[in-house]
Amino acid sequence: MSGESKSSPRRIAAAEKQRQALELRKGGASYAAIAQALGYATPSGAQAAIDSALKKTIQEPAEKVRQLELERLDAMLLGLWNDARKGHQGAIDRVLRIMERRAKFAGLDAPVNVKHTGTGKDGEIEFNVNDARDEIQRKLVSIAAAIGADDVPGQPDAE
Repeated sequence: MSGESKSSPRRIAAAEKQRQALELRKGGASYAAIAQALGYATPSGAQAAIDSALKKTIQEPAEKVRQLELERLDAMLLGLWNDARKGHQGAIDRVLRIMERRAKFAGLDAPVNVKHTGTGKDGEIEFNVNDARDEIQRKLVSIAAAIGADDVPGQPDAE
């Protein structure tokens, strides 16, 4: 389903089913009852759907706040831009700070490499945060598959 449009009939139906599952759970229904009522294969499938619905209700407001913050930074940048272009040191410093903050919000900065010395074979190892995150994700997927988990972290949402 990850390659499908967010407005595809299948995705809309899955989202509606998740919404219904969440409503049933809020009403006190057990995962087993929700699975039976909505056609999930197992209670853990119903639980995964509810977890996904809850995650989406948190992500959407967070994205709106992120967008609002970017707009605020853009407005501040616009107010300082002419003075910065004229060489005003204070305006330049503030513009650079706004640009740094904006880059962090928008994810424009390159991955951070952290070097830890004294423990590697040659006395130095390089540690890339993104590589470490990806390796942890691969291990979680492997462990979840090995134990037969329905909700594998980082995998497409269960229906």
